[in-house]
Amino acid sequence: MKSTSLSLGAATALVTALTVPARAGGFGTAQFGGTHGNAASDSVTSIFYNPAGLALGKGTQVYVEGLFAYRSADYTRDPGAIDRAGTGTPDGDGIAANSGAAKLRNTIASPFLGAAVRLGKSLTIAAGVYVPFGGQAKWGQVDTWKGNQQFPGAYDGPQRWSVTEGEQRALFYTLAAAYSTPDKKLMFGAGLNLIQGKISLTRARNITGTDDLVNPDGSISEGRSLIEVDGFTMSASLGMIARVSDDTVVGVSYQSAPIPGGQNLDGTLTNQFGATAAASQKVQFRQELPDSLRGAVDWHHGKAGLRGSVEYTRWSAFKEQCLVDSTAPASCQFLPSGALDTENGGEGVLVDLPRNWGDNFAISVGGSYWPSSSLELSANLKYDSNAIPNETLEPALMDADKLISMVGARWTKGKIMVDLSLANVAYATRTTTPRGIDPAAPSRNPDMAGTFKQSVTFALLGLGFSI
Repeated sequence: MKSTSLSLGAATALVTALTVPARAGGFGTAQFGGTHGNAASDSVTSIFYNPAGLALGKGTQVYVEGLFAYRSADYTRDPGAIDRAGTGTPDGDGIAANSGAAKLRNTIASPFLGAAVRLGKSLTIAAGVYVPFGGQAKWGQVDTWKGNQQFPGAYDGPQRWSVTEGEQRALFYTLAAAYSTPDKKLMFGAGLNLIQGKISLTRARNITGTDDLVNPDGSISEGRSLIEVDGFTMSASLGMIARVSDDTVVGVSYQSAPIPGGQNLDGTLTNQFGATAAASQKVQFRQELPDSLRGAVDWHHGKAGLRGSVEYTRWSAFKEQCLVDSTAPASCQFLPSGALDTENGGEGVLVDLPRNWGDNFAISVGGSYWPSSSLELSANLKYDSNAIPNETLEPALMDADKLISMVGARWTKGKIMVDLSLANVAYATRTTTPRGIDPAAPSRNPDMAGTFKQSVTFALLGLGFSI
């Protein structure tokens, strides 16, 4: 079990969460391709954005890219969000141990690897490996509480009821094909994705689903839970590009949600209770991921180019994260109160975390300038909307309206291409208020109301080869 600041009691189950350095709506992180990552591009990264774009390339192409990000996040928990019972006196240290400021300062790296091969004059096939959803996070500890014997869990910070550290990854293995009509006016593409999902997460938890630090008898109730799950699902993509003039191409694409429905990851939940040894059980983690639509236009004439794109992601499909006992029948059906809807088959649920996200959209504009035939300079500005409602915002899954500004340079010499992009994601600050009514079990979890701030700066370094 991952080390924590205490070896104490934990919950009978873990409310799972995804710890990602989000740079797009929800917990999407697809930024590979930089300013050329859109539904009308000829980049190898089109294997994700629009497989039809692969038909715009020439010959055989190999592209390798690394994303290197620095994420800072600050969270201040509202004392009004605390479950007062079991935290000490209302004006005592128990309140301070469960509220206040938490900080995260993390670096993250993520790769993209893809290759496209032209077969004849019209057909292109491609393969790629990349991570469009995922990341990792480790929150800082609070030295004020180091070594405290009354509230030892406070050392992990007030965000610990959501996350202390963890990793989430959706690794895509994609095969795609694109076809171009003989006149090169229309391109069609399709892709099939094998998605390897993995989640490893540690967070504070107690048996009641509250944030009580001690039991009525004064013994410590706060503990830790660790979930480790993984599994495979499939999804598919379709796309089309039209060359409307010698200078302009327009593309549209659709990326499906996991099929035949939802993402089910299997693994173990490990809990520690009081002074007893850690105990594990087999669990299944269930969630729905979104599908998305993309559109883009790219214009290039002489030394100048302009581009624009739009994206719509159906995050409203992400209604909950449900953890069930995998050794018994289970169905994630709930009443509006959060209780199991047993009359409609609800059973076997250990913990449910309501999400109830909203759909997300993004719009971007950019341009390029070629001072020479071998050097392209580019810039892009993107607005990306928030997907998470105030009621379910928490430190493990933070989102807000944001502006993504990016500059890039592409140098081409013979069969070699070098791509460099630098970007900043500026998030709006969000403050949420404590909820009025607590959900019923198994949807009962600590209220994480407070103030949320974050910023992400990242670089993309790519190397391409033409054969």
